[in-house]
Amino acid sequence: MYLTYFGLSDKPFSITPDSKYLFLTKQYESAIDSLEYAINQRLGFSILTGEVGTGKTTISRALLNKLGDSIETALLVNPLLSTPELLQAINKDFGCQTRLLSPQKQIESLNKFLIERATTGRNAVVIIDEAQNLSHESLEMLRMLTNIETDNAKLLQIVLVGQPELMKKLDTYELRQLNQRITVRSNLVPLQFVEMVRYISHRITLAGGMNKVFFDSSAYKEIWRATKGYPRLVNIVCERTLIAAYVADTATIDGSVVRRAVKDLGIKAPKTNYFNLIKSTVKELPVIRKFYIADGN
Repeated sequence: MYLTYFGLSDKPFSITPDSKYLFLTKQYESAIDSLEYAINQRLGFSILTGEVGTGKTTISRALLNKLGDSIETALLVNPLLSTPELLQAINKDFGCQTRLLSPQKQIESLNKFLIERATTGRNAVVIIDEAQNLSHESLEMLRMLTNIETDNAKLLQIVLVGQPELMKKLDTYELRQLNQRITVRSNLVPLQFVEMVRYISHRITLAGGMNKVFFDSSAYKEIWRATKGYPRLVNIVCERTLIAAYVADTATIDGSVVRRAVKDLGIKAPKTNYFNLIKSTVKELPVIRKFYIADGN
C-alpha cells in the first residue's frame, strides 16, 4: 500500500525487534557494552530494565547478535513457568535436554553441559525477557545456578530483562542474596526529542525513504506530544501517519497528518515531567534547527 507510494523497500516502523533498524543512542550503546562486559568477564548476574516500549527486547536481540557464535546462548521470552519448567526451557534452548524431568536431573544435565563447554573455553549466557514475571522461587533457583563455577569464574551468566517491577521484586527481603549478586544494572528511558527525530530519520533511510518521505517540524512536535519518546509508540504513530499521508496523497507530512493518525489510534500520551521536557527542548533547539536544515525540512 504505502510502501509503493513512497518507494520504500520495507516497513520502517514495524514494532518487531529487528536489530537491522537499531538506532544506537548513547544509552543503548552503553547498555549493550555493559551487558557484554558482564558476560565476557563471567560476572554472573546482570539486569536490563525499562518501562514498557523503551526498547528492552531490541537491545536484548542486539546483544545476542554482538555476542555471536563464540558464546552459548539461551533466550527465554516466556518466564511464566514453574521452576522445573524453567529449568527444562533453559536446557532445551542450550540443546542439552534430558529425558529425566526432575529438577535435580535437569540441574545435573546443565552442570555437565557447562563444564564441557568451559573445558573448551566457551562461555554460556541465559537471557530472560519479561523477567518481572518470574516467581520468587524461580529467581532463587536462578541464583543457585550461578553457583556452578570454577575457582575463578562463573560458568553460567544470566541477564534478566524486565520492567521496573523487577527491581521492586529484587528489593524484597527474600531475594536479598540475589540482589547482592547483580554486578551490572542498566536502565532504559524514553528518547529525548532530538533522539526521536534522528530515530525516525534513521529508520526511514534504512527502508529506502531518503528524499522520498518528509516530516516537517510540526509533524515531529505532534509525534513527540503523542509518544513522549517511547520507541514503540513512535513506531505505532509513524506507521499510522504514513498510511494517513498515503490516503491524503502527500509525501510531505505535517502536524495535521500526525494528529489525524493519533486520533485514529486513540493513543493517550504517557505522563511526563513538563518542566524537564521544556527545559530539555529549549536546550536542544539549536541542534534541532541544524538537523532540520541538514535534513531538508
